[in-house]
Amino acid sequence: MFEGPWGKVASANITPDKTGIDYYTPEMFVQTIRTGAVGGLRKLNPVMPWEAMRGMTDEDLNAMFAYLKTLKPVQHYVNNVDRPTLCKKCKLQHGLGAQN
Repeated sequence: MFEGPWGKVASANITPDKTGIDYYTPEMFVQTIRTGAVGGLRKLNPVMPWEAMRGMTDEDLNAMFAYLKTLKPVQHYVNNVDRPTLCKKCKLQHGLGAQN
């Protein structure tokens, strides 16, 4: 959990699990980092340092994405839009916590 002027925010699941970023394509990942919005609609939370990465080359962002796809998938529903509920998996309260 991160706490700041933006409120309390749970770290997103960026593993290649269906509860994470398995649906991302390399193009979608690059666009998300460049714009700070998923699919051009849902804005990333200010705690995500996308602005620090948006100037990276396509090659570097694609390498980052390729690395994320090699991580062990972790099933962990997390979002910062829904009302926080207790998560049995991480013992914190975050959106979709009760679904874990």
